[in-house]
Amino acid sequence: MPAIGQVVIINDFSSANGGSAAIALQAARQYRRLGLPVTYICGDAANPELERIGVSTVALNSGPLLELSRLEAMRKGINNSAAEAIISNWIRRHDTANTVYHLHSWAQILSSAVFRALRPVEDRLIVTCHDFFNVCPNGGFTNFQKSAPCDLRPLSLPCLVTNCDRRSYLQKGWRVARQVKLNHTADFASSAATFTFLHERMRSRFVAAGFPAKNLATVPNPVEPWSKTRIAAEDNEGFLFVGRIGRDKGADLAIGAAERSGQELILAGTGELADEQSTSHEGIKFAGWLGSQEIASLARKARALIVPSRVVEPFGLVILEAAMSGLPVIVASHAYLAEDVMRIGCGRAFDIAEPQQLASMMASLAEDDDAIERMSKAGYAQAGSLGLTSARWLEAFVELFENKLG
Repeated sequence: MPAIGQVVIINDFSSANGGSAAIALQAARQYRRLGLPVTYICGDAANPELERIGVSTVALNSGPLLELSRLEAMRKGINNSAAEAIISNWIRRHDTANTVYHLHSWAQILSSAVFRALRPVEDRLIVTCHDFFNVCPNGGFTNFQKSAPCDLRPLSLPCLVTNCDRRSYLQKGWRVARQVKLNHTADFASSAATFTFLHERMRSRFVAAGFPAKNLATVPNPVEPWSKTRIAAEDNEGFLFVGRIGRDKGADLAIGAAERSGQELILAGTGELADEQSTSHEGIKFAGWLGSQEIASLARKARALIVPSRVVEPFGLVILEAAMSGLPVIVASHAYLAEDVMRIGCGRAFDIAEPQQLASMMASLAEDDDAIERMSKAGYAQAGSLGLTSARWLEAFVELFENKLG
């Protein structure tokens, strides 16, 4: 079987501003540890950390769509010709028969034009689906107007006439146009690429929605716990939220529940609500963007992690980072890991349409040391089975790539 010669990672961002970027960066580090040459093609600016570990970076030096003018965002979001050009140019100059390509996220900067650029090498391409943008116009199988999961088939008539967008129906129309362009450009039905999913339920959702690609695999994310020793959460006070401080991630639900229950809450992350939110509850604190060690420090002092995302979370990395550390989790019931959390007994689930449920859970768990201790010990003992170690994750992708080269 031919050996991998070099790896090209493609992602919107080169900094760890979200789950997909964190995984893409971890992939770069893991491939380098194998001694493989790695090139990282990104939509934003180059990350000096990558250069320090010997990763060659090709940067578009652009910003996310939300930072562009409306007209520029509409145009580049559907077809970013500059992104296509830098990928095509790299392939033309540097591609070899044993070069493999790993595409992560494209929806915030690069656009679906990346699929046209990668078509000549798609027999050596793996696409990791971190979200639902490869099949769903709003990327979340979520009706944001109703704050509820959506079961409609993408681009069906019921889908087209439903205003599910978080901003407006006009924005939904643009998303539909982008999805049509994606389907035409990527031509998933004939693609030789392999598409990987973070959870078996995610893979099943894609298939049920009519995703026509033939080469599918489930590879859970690599997870490193925040703490190697069990967090004695039963001795702690206050709750923790980690992620983008936006309505899509349910930060407002966490804030509202903390206010109603009178509980302390620390929110680690950045987003529009961190700037907009005013609260009379002095126990709510915005910590801003934090590194993994700083988050771990907060986790060791927290009683539970809250993950109230309105968007269907196909994996929810922070859920396992917390649970594996012994920090109980309270998750939205439609998150794909919610059933696993309840089965293992490392947390509780609530309906985002009933925000009072979250407030009640927070108030109850603030007083129930025994329940917190049981959940803490269950997560510490069993949650690791829901993800992969970094070594096993790397093995899975190396095997997939070698099979494609085979």
